[in-house]
Amino acid sequence: MPPIDSKNQPPIRWVDCIRGTKGEASAFPLKFPIGSSRPIATLEKTLSGLMMVPTQGSIVFLNGARLSEPTPISDTFTLQGENSLLVIGASDSDWTRDVDTSTWLLFDVESGEFLAEAAKERVVQIASELGRPTNTLACTPRGLGIGFSFTQVVPSLTPNRMDGTSPSGSLVAEKNVGKHVCPVCWTRFDAGDALSIAVHESLRGDPVLGTDARLRFQPTRFNDQGQALDPMGLACTDIACPHCRRQLPPGFLEMPQSILSLIGAPSSGKSYFLAATTHVLQEKLARDFGLAFKDGDPTGNMLLNQMRNSLFSATTPDQALLGKTALEGATYEKLPRLGRMVSLPRPFIYTISKPTKAHSECSVIFYDNAGEHFEPGIDIHESPGALHVATSAGLLFLFDPTANARFKQKLVGMEDPQLSMSGRIDQQDSILAEVDSRIKRVLGLAPSDRIRTPMAFIVGKSDAWAHLLPEPLEPTVKNGMLDLGAIDRNSNRVRAVLKDLCPGLVATAESLAENLRFFAATSFGHTPVILTAGPNSGRIAPDPKKLAPARVEDPVYWILHLTSPTMLPCI
Repeated sequence: MPPIDSKNQPPIRWVDCIRGTKGEASAFPLKFPIGSSRPIATLEKTLSGLMMVPTQGSIVFLNGARLSEPTPISDTFTLQGENSLLVIGASDSDWTRDVDTSTWLLFDVESGEFLAEAAKERVVQIASELGRPTNTLACTPRGLGIGFSFTQVVPSLTPNRMDGTSPSGSLVAEKNVGKHVCPVCWTRFDAGDALSIAVHESLRGDPVLGTDARLRFQPTRFNDQGQALDPMGLACTDIACPHCRRQLPPGFLEMPQSILSLIGAPSSGKSYFLAATTHVLQEKLARDFGLAFKDGDPTGNMLLNQMRNSLFSATTPDQALLGKTALEGATYEKLPRLGRMVSLPRPFIYTISKPTKAHSECSVIFYDNAGEHFEPGIDIHESPGALHVATSAGLLFLFDPTANARFKQKLVGMEDPQLSMSGRIDQQDSILAEVDSRIKRVLGLAPSDRIRTPMAFIVGKSDAWAHLLPEPLEPTVKNGMLDLGAIDRNSNRVRAVLKDLCPGLVATAESLAENLRFFAATSFGHTPVILTAGPNSGRIAPDPKKLAPARVEDPVYWILHLTSPTMLPCI
């Protein structure tokens, strides 16, 4: 097939290797696949030649490389994405005439040696029977003069399911319906749509996640134990979401899950609160309710576990210092979501179970969101990192009283370095208002409506302001049961302080959630110190010798009782 010449342009001819269609066109621009309601790319004619332009939101590959911007085209090329595999070229003669997309040929990548021929539906099976590493294989439809890396196109070659969903999950993603909600991208799918993750080392390389990720695929073969077999015949134990393709935690499909979204302004102490809460829950759930709090995803939870270790295993304030949850930092990862590559926060997944009772497990998922994700002006579709608030079982809003001017006036004279920090702008009221607006937009609610999701409004750093409470707070657990009456009375006491100092904030919170409680908590239990030496000089950190978190578990207990009342019974 000759090179494409944009000046003396013969017809553009194309073959869709998956759908089995072919044709030609001479008008520009050309949208591929031809006739598709969701084109993945457009071929445009410019003064400098032909340009292939990716459709906004599409995940598409040109000659096997990710197409992220308009790219000049000068020869026959392949285009892959959205369950499409196309070959496009220009010629006065019809080079597509002898192409048979129902029959595929397998070759050795380096030598070009012909290895096997198979119907398209059996290519993956035949390749596995060859016993060769799949990264040494190439394949192509009969009659086509261009080949493809077998590893890269194997998801598209896997036979479609009877319900019409594709092996790559693209049509599943369009549906966004099902029993299960992905804990990473918060889209829905059914158990049968989950992708398996290949085990064989030669199957490293996923067409969407890149060369370092193991191949995700829709399984069609299983062993006697019901385990999916990868294209090389090895049993697979891990599954992935069909939308974002992120690995799901063990037992995900078998147990109920509750997402708890932690929200707060930048530098409000969310990371410290989350590290302290997960540390305390491990001890107190066992003591208060006889429940085991376990790490449900050791690999995914590694970052939070490191923060907990830094905080509770430190010997000096410098070692106990935790970094800020950066918008694009280590707590975020780039993944596909409904046709876009976006930055999504990493979920921290734990399981709660009653050791003496079978099948009593549930999954609890925490999110530590960068406060910037809730600043006005952030597009929720371009940057959907905070959309989990709309699918949460409960919202945790962490209010920092040391950033509020009215609270500071009440705490004058206290030797707390947080009260004298300069350059801090109190934007907590605007962030709470943005949370209100965003959730209602996603759920399709009117501004005057209130969400049913329970919301815990947590006034942090209570060691600095607890003396402002009209009465001391009561214990919330009695004889292995949650005392809802005590939670309500404590809530009224905290609300009274807030109502006096921040009446607008209370009004915003109460207009957002119909099931709202106010809590007091402290992640440190003492006044932090200012670091005076080293690279973190001038920053504030807790003294690990004085760490004494208090009441951080109360808001979690309350929400877990509402979502799993049999796990946390109440008086």
